[in-house]
Amino acid sequence: MVGPMQTVRLFVEVARCRSFSKAAAMFGISQSAASQRVGQLERRLGVKLIDRSVRPFELTQAGDLYLIGAKETLRRFDEMERKVSSLGLKDEAVEGVVRVSAIYSSGIDLLSETRDAFEKKMPRVSVEIGYDKPDTIYQAVLDEKVDFGIVSYPDRFKKVTVQPLREEDMAVVCGPDHALAKRRAVSAGELSGQEMIGFDTDLPVGRRINAYLKENSATPVVKHRFDNLDTLKGAVAVTDRFAILPRRAVQREVDSGSLCAVRLTPKLTRPISIITRRGAGPGPAAKAFMDELLVGAGTPDAPPAAGKTDGRAGRDTADTR
Repeated sequence: MVGPMQTVRLFVEVARCRSFSKAAAMFGISQSAASQRVGQLERRLGVKLIDRSVRPFELTQAGDLYLIGAKETLRRFDEMERKVSSLGLKDEAVEGVVRVSAIYSSGIDLLSETRDAFEKKMPRVSVEIGYDKPDTIYQAVLDEKVDFGIVSYPDRFKKVTVQPLREEDMAVVCGPDHALAKRRAVSAGELSGQEMIGFDTDLPVGRRINAYLKENSATPVVKHRFDNLDTLKGAVAVTDRFAILPRRAVQREVDSGSLCAVRLTPKLTRPISIITRRGAGPGPAAKAFMDELLVGAGTPDAPPAAGKTDGRAGRDTADTR
């Protein structure tokens, strides 16, 4: 029997992917089964959540409202389960080596900080984080060479269980002297003709950014491409070029004033998820580290500093994001 929380999770993924088939693949069910479950939810609520008369389908007003509440409900439910679960396993009883493979653009700083804090709390656990390309990570998970992987746009992968980690707001990132640095927001179309540094196009994030720019008739001049977010940040800092990067991953540089993050319109987000081999749950140490990552992911992207404008786009009070 399918529980109500599973149906809520399915609806959230259907809405995110804008596709029944992609969401169904993530849950290991057929497209027909996914559609039936959402239909049952609609009948129970007495309203249509999805307008299936248009392609691609759109959420109705009720669907938009339900999605907001569903995301918050799942966040609170998962947090509660993690807290309750942790009561049955004392930190000092957890031991072993946790092997993680992550995409380069997941943010080396973010993962390193989480690992260091976790190892202090769990002194008998060692966490090894390697960085690789998405397809290599996927295969390592299937071959059980790692306990879990961290990838973006996970819906294209089969034979794995997907645990959403975070949705990252993407921003226009540039140096403090760049012409865009003092803007509160910039539309995609305004990037035409501007020199840009981008992600490699063999990466899902690179392809999605390219598609986004094309959808919005934006034609920036791409000078260089990299597969490493930290290399991208470094290149932006020493050139008069911009990049489209996760807002969360440049928080330290924005705070120090070495980079600026400008709100991008229309909004662009990147899903980051944890993948594990289907049917093979993580051991206690790996699960504990996964929980640590999920708790950290609950912190939203930093909002602009209230009541303060210092000329850097990420801190303008008018930028409500």
